Amino acid sequence: MPIISFLLPARNRIDDLKRICKFLLPQIIKAECELILVEETAFSDPETSESFRSHGARCLLSNSMQPAFHKTLLLNQGLQQSRGEFVIPYDADLLPLFSIEKLCSLVIASPRLIIGGYRIMSGHHFLNVSSPVLSFPKSAPEDCSGAVYKQLMQGERFMVCPVFKRLELLSIGGWDERFVGWGCEDQDILERYCKSTNHICARSRDLLYLHFDHHFQSGWNDAKLVNANRQIYYTASR
Repeated sequence: MPIISFLLPARNRIDDLKRICKFLLPQIIKAECELILVEETAFSDPETSESFRSHGARCLLSNSMQPAFHKTLLLNQGLQQSRGEFVIPYDADLLPLFSIEKLCSLVIASPRLIIGGYRIMSGHHFLNVSSPVLSFPKSAPEDCSGAVYKQLMQGERFMVCPVFKRLELLSIGGWDERFVGWGCEDQDILERYCKSTNHICARSRDLLYLHFDHHFQSGWNDAKLVNANRQIYYTASR
């Protein structure tokens, strides 16, 4: 059984997927984990999928075919096929600045904690290996004062790439598929999971991710989708 299943939903992200395949996937396999790439059929690239498979990943195609990127649906499809003791919802924009073996050690040593990390914003769309990766990084939005206040005083939860126990995640039904596109599905799943399992969230400085910038994408981070997700999140019983 793999230690951790990395669930990677994707839509039209060929360059990001190539970066993950080159820099992250070998670490995942070495650490006795698995990566499950779930792509929407209309945006899949056979060459990229074959490259992932040749490095030991599992690739699924989703026939959702919706105008908007239904990330939660793809995550749930990956969850149903996962085999790991633990599960991580992964983002194509991220690259860890630590070893996956370290992540596994932290998770195994902390059975009652939901381990997650931090991110810093690179400001670049790609990894430039000829110059320092961390040139002029910025703090992430969730670590700015207004967001931190909401987390401390209003009970909102946020962490980068939280590690869930697979069976417990399945027991609460996985991700809420009312969330479509970008925003709030990550906070919602954390809060429902903690409420159901009595786990405690713990963010670790040792788990620092580099977040690559990405442009506006129709069907992903449209204002209409973002506002609809926020409406669902803030009107739910939390």
